[in-house]
Amino acid sequence: SRSAAVASPAAVGTGTEDPAKRPIRKERARKPIVKRTMAQAGAPRPPGSAYFEKKGEVHELRQLLRGAAAERDNQKKRDAIKKVIAYMTLGIDVSPLFSEMVMASATNDLVQKKMVYLYLVNYAESNSELAILAVNTLQKDCRDDDPMIRGLALRSLCSLSLLNMIEYLQPAVQRALEDNNGYVRKTAVVGVVKVFHISRSAVLDSDLLPSLKRLVHDNDAHVVANAISAVEEVTADEGGFQPTKEMMTNMLNRLNHFSEWGQCAVLKLLAKYQVEDEGEMFDIMNILDSLLKQSSSAVVLSVTKIFIDLTSNRLELQIEVLRRLKGPLLTLMAAPTPELAYTVLVHVHALIARGPEHTEVFQADFKQFFCRYNEPSYIKAIKIDILTLLGDLSTAEPIVSELSEYVTDVDAEISRRAIRAIGKIAVRQPHSAELIVGSLTSLLELDIDYVSTEAAVVMKDLVRKYPEQFQRASGAVERCMKIVAEPEGKCAILWILGEYGLMIEDAPYLLEPMIDDFLEEASGPVKLEILTAAVKLFFCRPPEMQRMLGRALEKAIEGTTHPDVRDRALLYYRLLEQSPEEARRVICAPKEVVEEFQEEMDQEQKDRIFDEFNTLSIVYKQPAAKYVVSKAATFVMARMQPPPLGGGGGGGGGADGEDDADGFGGGAGGF
Repeated sequence: SRSAAVASPAAVGTGTEDPAKRPIRKERARKPIVKRTMAQAGAPRPPGSAYFEKKGEVHELRQLLRGAAAERDNQKKRDAIKKVIAYMTLGIDVSPLFSEMVMASATNDLVQKKMVYLYLVNYAESNSELAILAVNTLQKDCRDDDPMIRGLALRSLCSLSLLNMIEYLQPAVQRALEDNNGYVRKTAVVGVVKVFHISRSAVLDSDLLPSLKRLVHDNDAHVVANAISAVEEVTADEGGFQPTKEMMTNMLNRLNHFSEWGQCAVLKLLAKYQVEDEGEMFDIMNILDSLLKQSSSAVVLSVTKIFIDLTSNRLELQIEVLRRLKGPLLTLMAAPTPELAYTVLVHVHALIARGPEHTEVFQADFKQFFCRYNEPSYIKAIKIDILTLLGDLSTAEPIVSELSEYVTDVDAEISRRAIRAIGKIAVRQPHSAELIVGSLTSLLELDIDYVSTEAAVVMKDLVRKYPEQFQRASGAVERCMKIVAEPEGKCAILWILGEYGLMIEDAPYLLEPMIDDFLEEASGPVKLEILTAAVKLFFCRPPEMQRMLGRALEKAIEGTTHPDVRDRALLYYRLLEQSPEEARRVICAPKEVVEEFQEEMDQEQKDRIFDEFNTLSIVYKQPAAKYVVSKAATFVMARMQPPPLGGGGGGGGGADGEDDADGFGGGAGGF
């Protein structure tokens, strides 16, 4: 009962109650509290307590920061700031420490400054009240005596991507653009671009843009490189930055002072420069020739683009230039980084594909493009494409022999590509047809489905171009029929059976199992090819094919739901019913020998892609307009225009005017 569970007031007041009879609830309530407090460090934390613990940790960090500031212990201060940044990167809100962190910025320690700036920028963007405190601190540091601190403060200030900060950013950036330290000016150049993305008018309608353009003539190469990129970005809607002769002369004569990325920026700007005459062209080429010794693929490919553009209307000179470029390109092609090697290889492929004269330059070095067993598949694929182009009278045999080795590659796609490459060489080089047909015949006999399929497709193309070579391959058709399972391969074999039924002794009996399984065949194109092959064989071997053809037409008309198959069967049936001779004239019409096959890409598109050399267009094999979103109506890639034919000329010319034994022609000495 309730009265039994609770002691009477009198008993409690007098304390005469038996201790054994006291309620045990109170005792139990005390003990667990003591135990939980003592064991809290080792016990698992209950869910929901993290919020309160973080509050405690923020308080602890505040004490650490204040204690370190009071003791003036730099190491303790650095550790405390590091701890704040660590919590911030974990997503814990440490914004209540803003005032302490602002006070912590009053130091000459660069490490502490960097961490404090990181904190200020992170929280100032999300809290406009805190942003004012951050801006005041950063503005003060932008006037510091130490250029490193000035640069760091300016970079952090420009990182505040807030429109209401423009009034603070603009004067700070303007002042830094005229700073006497190169690092600060370089940071200010990047700051102009950041301001531009916040407010275009703050740059275009102020003194920032003229000041930025003046820095293109700066004494510091790093500042110049950044200024070129910044002006290009800011003036993109107006067609970008247009270089002058004085500007390019200054930059080219200081080219060796730039980093590799700075050199790329200068070369990209040079592509917009209009060369006046041949003398100026040779001067530029002789200056850039020294860059071909660099290990940077970006620089070498940039120089390659300029050389190719400058000589685009002088084929003989372009071939001479290509011979000069061959060595550096082959060296870069062997780069240990496969992605870089691939980039160089696709550009080499584009150069070789320009024409027979360009191909001839690389033919002597065809072995450089043989595949290694441990190369990635994408490297092997582009090398096979290059070897296909390099096959000629003298190199076809070793190249075909090498490609035949790739047929057994573990990657089925590389195997297929190698077989197709062998076929392309045979189509382009008639003298090698006999050798290649023999090689393909041996491939048809391999017990590998995809190899036999590709070999059958290539063989079909070859006998269309070289009908006289079929006799060598006829023996492998029967074996191939039993192996090939892919629709494309079956279509190729059936086409061969229909065209060369007289030369294949067992042709009707090779076709019969496919007619019997006609309704089980899933592929529409294969069914169409079975019908065509059956009718063609009927005209050359009527006694053996009459019943088979009847069964094939009956199954196609009555047993299939494929409309194309049924329509073709009805067409053949009605032609034969009307006049067998007329049907022969229509179905077995003589075919002209194929001279060349349709290219995958037309020449106009190839030229358009080649004009965008040293861009992703070469890698994607698509013009930039297909993958670049541009505000302009049409995307135009900068391309250096060659000088007019018959202009200029003159004495020798390197950068300093002396002759260069390894250089190109002579110049007028303008550079």
